[in-house]
Amino acid sequence: MYRYLLLDFDNTLMDFNETERIALGKTFETLFQKELTAEDTALYHRINDGYWKRLERKEVNREQLKEGRFSDFIKALGLTCENVMHVNQVYMDFLAETVVEYPEAEEACRQLSKRYKLYVITNGTTYIQKARYAGTGFQKYMDGIVISDEVGVDKPDPRFFDAVVKLTGDPDARHYLVVGDSLSSDIRFGKNIGADTCRIGEPTEEADFCLPGIAQLSDYLAQKAE
Repeated sequence: MYRYLLLDFDNTLMDFNETERIALGKTFETLFQKELTAEDTALYHRINDGYWKRLERKEVNREQLKEGRFSDFIKALGLTCENVMHVNQVYMDFLAETVVEYPEAEEACRQLSKRYKLYVITNGTTYIQKARYAGTGFQKYMDGIVISDEVGVDKPDPRFFDAVVKLTGDPDARHYLVVGDSLSSDIRFGKNIGADTCRIGEPTEEADFCLPGIAQLSDYLAQKAE
């Protein structure tokens, strides 16, 4: 029986695609006086996602990710920039102030908190994730947050679980359910530590079960427990 739900942050509880669109748009309007199109934003998303996948595979470090994603994007737009890391910093500051949670997230967490201890687990930059987390409506139902930047390892590295255990005091992976959208990060992390997994999004055989959104999780787990 699960005692703890480890909930991914972005694209599970938070609408990161919209967050990214807003922050990216403000960044390029501020620094380049350029209004990004939907196609531009989609291009950045693909570039950024590629770098995060490479980070998960330990092919790049965080500084290479921060610089590489904007260097590649700015070049693709046909723009020039002498200080790519400044662009990254401005973008990250806009990210930190942009809070877009899924409408159903707060109620879902309220229901889930009646039966389980809830923890946010996220790969990200500490000050950004903490600022966004503090602005959410569901924070009051959480028992803690574990951020990869703060603990020094990223999901799916099983050592990320050590930081979770420091909060819960329970090393038995059978007591945990890992919930998230990413197969390479969340679902693989759950498999790496021996916990059950729930994929939020399209069905896949890689997860123990799949749901279209976080709103369905409470009812599903209640039925499973019967």
